[in-house]
Amino acid sequence: MKYFVLLTFYAFSRAAPQYGNIGGSGGQTQPQRAPTPGVSCRTEYTTIWDTEYIETEKQECNTIYVNSCSTQYKKKCANVPRQECTTVQDRQCSTVYNEVCVDQYRTEYDSYTETECSTEYKDDCEFQWEGEGNAKVWVPIPGTCKSNPYEKCQDVPKQKERQVAYPVCNKVPEQKCVVVPKQECRTVQEQKCSNEPYQKCDKVPKQDCQSVHKKIPNRISRRVPKKVCDNGSGSEFGSGSIAVRSGSDAIKFE
Repeated sequence: MKYFVLLTFYAFSRAAPQYGNIGGSGGQTQPQRAPTPGVSCRTEYTTIWDTEYIETEKQECNTIYVNSCSTQYKKKCANVPRQECTTVQDRQCSTVYNEVCVDQYRTEYDSYTETECSTEYKDDCEFQWEGEGNAKVWVPIPGTCKSNPYEKCQDVPKQKERQVAYPVCNKVPEQKCVVVPKQECRTVQEQKCSNEPYQKCDKVPKQDCQSVHKKIPNRISRRVPKKVCDNGSGSEFGSGSIAVRSGSDAIKFE
């Protein structure tokens, strides 16, 4: 404010009529200068934007499925051969078993891992030091952040099935007989059962949780005052300007 009063006093003093050699012989009267218009200033408000980071910590959970197994029992029955014999006067025959094998196929699984990748995006910013002394910290420069892609890869276990041949052998009977008294026997099947334990497994859901700590950018705006001055014209300083700034700034004449 004191600079503005000083400037006003200076402008009026320069605009007052000037006279030279009043009453002197041969003197010439100085021409009167036109008054210099003052500087008109006003306060306007403008909106500025900034970014503040809000720290959050929350639990993020994913549903995974794990095996839950229990022991169950089932009835298993099998035919057990039993011999029944009688004495007859007839041909005596014996059974000769020849082994005959054929190839059958079963499915086997080969385990392997394969790398799978996905693209994630992360902001990369320019940083600058802010603060004083030991309180200096790196702070991102607003407007310099750029979202860049990053590849995240991990090994995923997989299985591949294949058909494997294996021999299945059976005894093929062949009868050989002679005529003699003999015990004639026959094989009968008798069913015998027992309770056999087995594991029954089911996929059950389970919550897999972890604490995630984040800093989330939040855009904020505020209104700030600014001083706007209109420079006068026709000053005795030619095409220059007179600027008045408040605070620690000085008065500047050009």
